[in-house]
Amino acid sequence: MREMATVDEIKAKADIVQIISERLNVKKAGKHFKALCPFHGEKTPSFMISPELQIYKCFGCGEGGDVITFLEKYEGMDFNEAIAFLSERTGIKLDPSNFQPKKEKEKIIEINSLAVKYYQYLLLKHELGKPALDYLTGKRKLTLETIQKFVIGYSPENPKIFQSFFLKKKGFNLKDLLLTGICYEKYSGLVDRFAGRIIFPLFDHRGNTVGFSGRAMPSTNPDVAKYINTPETPAYHKSDLLFGLNFAKEAIKEKEFVVVTEGELDVISPWQRGIKNIVAIKGSALTEAHTRLLSRFTKNITLALDTDFAGNAAAKRGIETAQSAGLRIKVAQFKGYKDPDEMAVSDIDGLIKCIDKAIPVYDFIINSALEKFDPNTMQGKVDISKEVVPFLAKIEDEIMKAYYIEILAKKLLVPYESVYSEVEKNKISRLTKDNEPASAKFSSGRREAIEEVLLALVLRNSPDNLVKLKRYFKSQFLKRIVERFIDFPTKPVFDIKKFSENLPAELKDRFNEMYFINLVNYEDISSEKLLLEIETLTRNLEMIDLSESQSRLIEKIRESEKEGKKAEVAKLQKKLNELVKTKMKLTGGEG
Repeated sequence: MREMATVDEIKAKADIVQIISERLNVKKAGKHFKALCPFHGEKTPSFMISPELQIYKCFGCGEGGDVITFLEKYEGMDFNEAIAFLSERTGIKLDPSNFQPKKEKEKIIEINSLAVKYYQYLLLKHELGKPALDYLTGKRKLTLETIQKFVIGYSPENPKIFQSFFLKKKGFNLKDLLLTGICYEKYSGLVDRFAGRIIFPLFDHRGNTVGFSGRAMPSTNPDVAKYINTPETPAYHKSDLLFGLNFAKEAIKEKEFVVVTEGELDVISPWQRGIKNIVAIKGSALTEAHTRLLSRFTKNITLALDTDFAGNAAAKRGIETAQSAGLRIKVAQFKGYKDPDEMAVSDIDGLIKCIDKAIPVYDFIINSALEKFDPNTMQGKVDISKEVVPFLAKIEDEIMKAYYIEILAKKLLVPYESVYSEVEKNKISRLTKDNEPASAKFSSGRREAIEEVLLALVLRNSPDNLVKLKRYFKSQFLKRIVERFIDFPTKPVFDIKKFSENLPAELKDRFNEMYFINLVNYEDISSEKLLLEIETLTRNLEMIDLSESQSRLIEKIRESEKEGKKAEVAKLQKKLNELVKTKMKLTGGEG
């Protein structure tokens, strides 16, 4: 019987390039691969993948790691989920001892997954759920097929049913149940947070049940909140979640755009009637997490929100965030209806037309301001300017910005220069800041930076020469790497991946990044040119050493002159002259 594998064996079997290329548009770049970074907005690829070391690194934002790190950051998996995914993907069974104990997130998802079935059973099969089912199929016009697709449920106002199912029948402990947020303690008893409400499970984009949203029944006291959500937990973060994305992913890719709405029924009603590329943001503003998630599937967003988001500060930030991520935003206007749910039920063809005729977001912002204020009065012009100019000031594309400045100027009947001046005054720093080069992270100065490049090139091109060049490495970290190399078998061929895997944990990640970072600029250089580069680097290091020695000698000469030690000065001056001659030889005759 085959022995079970370790995490390292599964990582070695899983091809990081293949895993990432299934999620990003990856292109060959010499011996490496490149893509637009999924972790920050950019227009020029700075995200690099090394098949040799099985790692990735973004030279823009600094994110990097191995295949497990990528799945954790990109897919939101925890360690156990990532290695379980890779185990299934590679067909290699992982030794159970390599799995970490269940984390809080896993426990929450496990309980939530059972709660979904519990709530739906009560809606569809129990007499207590009949009023809620009648409301959904009658008033809301939802079919049983749709209810089952979105696994809609119901929570009765009977705490004994909840306690009996979760505590007695299923045996969950109180601490874990409270962790999910679906219940809370009251008078030493356990109360279902969603009691008396229709339940909409909240799935992440991979289909995990991370939380719930509960809608009050129409007969409920009007002072009670219509909707409540699971509180923030290790599994559920409102700002990260896009309701319906798990169902909409393929349709978004096929249609090449996504319709973004505000609430659950704004997704479910249009979905039932044929609009499948639709999600909800659970609020009126796109967050950075939302835009990052949506950009995996499309760059085109059509907003179909039921709020006056043009005057909403959070919505403004969302538009800026989406623009910075390179997303193109349009706005669908459905006048006469309060939200997409209502319009989908009454006039689905009209909703489809509204979506097809969506206008660019900046046209919508200008039009909304013109409707809100009177452009024929001076105060109206000022109010319109105050509402629109902050948006225009944050447009990154200068041609687009000039276009909308001209439109606003014509609408207000004022000179172009006046609007341009206001835009410039309101201009703020762009959201994406220039980052320090990733290589600077590990370089304490010019010398160490040169040493790092030298080590990377020697290991790449002529590892047998490293022992002879050992004296050039003064960095304690690099000296340790060289020492490990000396003890590492290099015959018949030096294997950089095996060398890396055999490094101590405290050296491995730093070495991988250093090696990867410093080779990116030498992708297409021949072996002969690499040897010349190595010679140049060693000469630069010798020059640095000589310059440091020169500075020390000059300081000693000054001290000896002050003390009147003429013989010592003459002796030191002779050394200095010899050192200068050596430097001149290295520089081809220059002092």
